[in-house]
This record gives sequence, structure tokens and C-alpha cells, in this order.
Amino acid sequence: MRKHILITFLVMVLLPNFADAQQWKRFRKQLIGGVGITNFLGDLGGGSGIGRDFIWDIDFAATRPSLMVGYRYQLNNFIFGRANIQWGVLKGSDEYTTEEFRENRNLKFRTGFFELDLMAEFYLIQKSKGNLYRLRGVRGRNALKLDVYVFGGVGFMYFNPKGEYQGTWNKLQPLGTEGQGLPGQPDKYNRTTFTIPYGVGFSKSIDRYWGVNLEMTFRQTFSDYIDDVSGEYFGRKNFRDAYQGQLSDAEIRKIAVLSDPSLGQGGNPANDFRDPFDTDRNDLVGELRGNPSNNDAFMTVMVSVSRKIH
Repeated sequence: MRKHILITFLVMVLLPNFADAQQWKRFRKQLIGGVGITNFLGDLGGGSGIGRDFIWDIDFAATRPSLMVGYRYQLNNFIFGRANIQWGVLKGSDEYTTEEFRENRNLKFRTGFFELDLMAEFYLIQKSKGNLYRLRGVRGRNALKLDVYVFGGVGFMYFNPKGEYQGTWNKLQPLGTEGQGLPGQPDKYNRTTFTIPYGVGFSKSIDRYWGVNLEMTFRQTFSDYIDDVSGEYFGRKNFRDAYQGQLSDAEIRKIAVLSDPSLGQGGNPANDFRDPFDTDRNDLVGELRGNPSNNDAFMTVMVSVSRKIH
């Protein structure tokens, strides 16, 4: 008798859920579009205090916009595959922090980026569909009615950092601001990198076709030059010696200042006078400009709308 009661109970509980779950087979494909914000996590900028890893060094003043379009394909009731193309702006500036070393370093950058992502989504909680399909006996089972999922994958990113000099933003990679490309120095870095995006999302079904998602994504890159900063100062005088006779004095000054615009206060011994042709001034050659042991990362928060298609 107990066995029959248990079987009857399981059928009553699971059958409506099974019928509801099969609806995904009619709408495997979705188009996605979203808007959001970015925040850079690298050598430049950051919060007050000594630089820290992950989200603990977020600089909200450097928040910038981002856009995304994508395609989602449902593999089963819990797993989706997804492809995104994302555009955004990343910015970091030492002027936003009160930490002594970074404030005196006085570097800043900005870059637009494009990223292609291939990811998988795994749904931990599925509560938002409720009675969208008007199945008899199926009702919403949770007052919050949100789907919760985690996701991760691989990406490929293009970036092109720029620095400001006399009111104009200049591409930094061609200038080799840490001496890259000069005799005896490393080659200039690539402006592309692989990324590892991962995060958590919340989804709400509006009707059987439309849905809204909120996602928080952390992106670890394989480059330490998203902000053009990684290793040591090459030295303003070294730029003068390397380029004198090849570039104009104005061009040499521009490269030298974009490499080292330090204020010369506190723990940074450089002088405020930044002319590489003045041999009486201090230089920072050999001093750390960034942290080469950690690659750059950034975060995005994205609100998107999805549309199911046949």
C-alpha cells in the first residue's frame, strides 16, 4: 500500500514538471541583446589603499559602457550553449586613487575592446516560467520566480590602449612606453589576447518568447598590457638617447612623458620637471612601473533581453 501511495505521489509531483520541462524543445534558439557597464582590474587606477586582487580593487569612477549581442542554444533542460560579441570601453587612471604610489605614478589609459565569447550556461534554479505555457495543473512554484545560472567559457579579445598627452589621446603600443621594440628590449606586445569569462546570471521569463537577464561576469585575460603597463620604467633619458636623430624632440618628449608622467611626490623620487633633455633631473629607470606577476582582468554587469525563435 505504501509503495502505491509513494508512486502516486511522485507521478503527481513530477508529471507536471516533466511536461513543463519538455517545452524547451520547441524553443531551443534565442537571440540576445544587452547593455551594461565595465570596470577594469589591472595595474592602473584602483581603489584607495594598496592594490588588491579581484573585485576588492574596483574603482567605480572608471566605470564605462558596454554592448552585447549573442545567440543561445538550449542543449537540454539545464544546459545552454552561447556565443557573444561584446564591445566596451575600459579605463584606468591613477588620479582616482588616494594610494600614494599609484597617485604619484600619475598614469592613465583608455581602450575600446571587442570580444568574442563561447560559453556554456548551467541552470541551478528554474522558477521563472511558472504557467507560461498554460498547461493544465501547472502553476508557478515560487514567489520570486527567477532562474539562477552559472556560466563560463573562453573568449578572444582585441584592445588598443591610448594615453593622453597635451589633450590628445595617443595609441600607446606603437610607442613602446617600456622600451619595447628598441635594441636589446622585448618585442612590442600583441593587442589581442584570450580571455576566460565566468560568472552568475539571473533570468526572468516575461512570456513564452521573451526574457530578461542580469549577468555579472569576471574576465581574466592572458595579457598584462590591456592598460599598457606591466614592467619597469625604461627611463626618459634612455628614450632621448635611443631616438635622438631619428625623431623630433617633440616626439621624444611625448613618448617620454607618456611612459613616465610621475608627479615626483612621496615615495616616487622623480621630479615634476619631465623633460628628458634636462640631464640634471632624476629618472625612474629600472623602477617598477606595474606588477608583471599578475595579468589584467575586468568585470562587466549586463542587462539583456532574449527572444526565443523556432
